[in-house]
Amino acid sequence: MACDGLAARWILCFMLFLGFMVTFMLRANLNIAIVAMVKEPATANRSSGAGGDPAAQSGGQFDWDQLQQTVILSAFFWGYIVFQVPGGRVAEVHGTKRVYGAALGVNGILSLFLPLAAKCHWTLLLLMRALQGLAQGVVFPAMSAIVVRWVPMAERARFVSFAFQGASLGTVVALPMCGWVLHAWGWEAVFYVSGALSLVWTAAWWLLVFDSPEQHPRISDKEREYLALHLEPVKAEAPVVPWLAALKSRQFWLGNLAGIGNDWGFHTFFTLGPKYMKDALGFDVNQSSWLSSLPFLSQYVFAMLYGSLADHLLQRGVPLVTVRKVSVVVSHLLPVIGLLVLAYSGSQALLSVVVLTLSVTMIGAVTSGFFQMPMDIAPNFAGVLTGVMNGLGSITPVLSTPLAGVFLKNFDQRLQEGWKYVFWVAAVMYVVGAVPYLLFYRGQVEPWNDDGAKDSKDMPLKERNNKDQQTA
Repeated sequence: MACDGLAARWILCFMLFLGFMVTFMLRANLNIAIVAMVKEPATANRSSGAGGDPAAQSGGQFDWDQLQQTVILSAFFWGYIVFQVPGGRVAEVHGTKRVYGAALGVNGILSLFLPLAAKCHWTLLLLMRALQGLAQGVVFPAMSAIVVRWVPMAERARFVSFAFQGASLGTVVALPMCGWVLHAWGWEAVFYVSGALSLVWTAAWWLLVFDSPEQHPRISDKEREYLALHLEPVKAEAPVVPWLAALKSRQFWLGNLAGIGNDWGFHTFFTLGPKYMKDALGFDVNQSSWLSSLPFLSQYVFAMLYGSLADHLLQRGVPLVTVRKVSVVVSHLLPVIGLLVLAYSGSQALLSVVVLTLSVTMIGAVTSGFFQMPMDIAPNFAGVLTGVMNGLGSITPVLSTPLAGVFLKNFDQRLQEGWKYVFWVAAVMYVVGAVPYLLFYRGQVEPWNDDGAKDSKDMPLKERNNKDQQTA
């Protein structure tokens, strides 16, 4: 790090990290709680697993079938899709501090009311989850909008990896925490605890975070000068988005396609993971919460190491596009192998847990791969382009989760067969997203990023940031 002491940009990074932790707690709470909320069919033939808790598995109060459950789990993403692009643009215009902070504050308040909504009617729970998704739709675009204003290219892989992987650690914390709260105090408490944590974080964010070095009242002179020298130029006032040029950009669509493949695979693991642990492998709620979190802890550790490696490779002169493509091989194609093993592993619990853990671990490379596409090709519009990319990717759980419900409902007496279809579809989506990116992505700033900049056309980011690599 180029500046002594606790730099303001790393405080920002830590707050984003905690923010993503809380964000994914708020996403994951229903994934765990629903297992105890729903009545088990009297004729269900499920293994309770060693040390299983029959009360937790059969004592739910809601009579929702497999399809209803997966529709409820997907409702979050109905709203999440809607506010991706507007959220990115709002963050560029009004600042990430307001937008990101408000998103988590609203989510915390809504979480407190989810138990009441579920007891009134399951469609009201759908609506509340959709509203949570609507608010959370801004978080990833808002991160891109602030990263280009705070983080030099030579530090960006580490910064983004650490901040983004708060989501993974949030899953690691949320799944066992929600499982413990569920067994100790009941399913309603799962939503109360996660909502309260969100409100505490919101207060801290408002005190510590600012939208740019120029606005920060406590940044050191040394760090301010360092950032002024090493940051890429980003217009202080958000320029008009060149939508037509962006929509014609092949690089933009290659990144979007990779994002769609990643999101389909990730949400297969994230949303359906606890259900797979319980229904297919026979673990009880408490066991499955800890085991479901293990892959995401492994992903967090891997992402930290991989992000540091990616920055090191860039500083050593490895082309940016090479780092991006190798990352996509790791994050997309290696999990395909795991999905195919899971499809045919049957009820072999140990093998399934090991393969699931390794597959989710590899996803940690996304933050050094396709996810940085908006910052690579158009830093002036990183927020809104991340919104488009994330919005397209967010369509996938709206489709994949109910589709999984259809498979599992149709094969209710042969669940392993249903899970085989779920894993095969996710594997195909990974391949469809990765291969075009690997063949055609260039990792170059597009000319429409700044029409007034000389020599901006097709200029590799590696060259534009050579001074960062030399001095970082």
